[in-house]
Amino acid sequence: MEKTQVLEAYKEYEVYLASLQTAIQDEKVAHTPFTEGKWSVAQIVMHLAEWDRFVREERLPQMKEDANIEGFEDVDEFNRKAVEGVEEMKFPKILAHAQQERALLRQAIEGMDESNWHARFTAGGKETSPSDYFAGMLEHDHHHIEQINSFLT
Repeated sequence: MEKTQVLEAYKEYEVYLASLQTAIQDEKVAHTPFTEGKWSVAQIVMHLAEWDRFVREERLPQMKEDANIEGFEDVDEFNRKAVEGVEEMKFPKILAHAQQERALLRQAIEGMDESNWHARFTAGGKETSPSDYFAGMLEHDHHHIEQINSFLT
């Protein structure tokens, strides 16, 4: 996947987040789980925001040719902490936070040296590149966007 494709998808996600401000004006709806034991829209948006922050702060700086990045020890624990306390937050604040984190990550990617975009490195024992890594992140986004859209229809 080319860098321009990732950047365009990230811009589209920022627009999508803005659209949720209009689509969900009721705090109760924003914080209602899709089904028993599942997350709410607010939790999903915060979950994605925290992954954006983590990738920008922790992963992106290490994505260099022949780097060996440690695997993620406990994804479930990270996800649990990402949504901790979200039910106490107002949805517009969650959206603003998510928009800011995505914009910061997009800007960091924009600033990446083009020669590094296809650099091969190992993350958690798996060989990848920024191109492949962000393609996977876009799949993750798509999965959650589909969940939100299904809930809203």
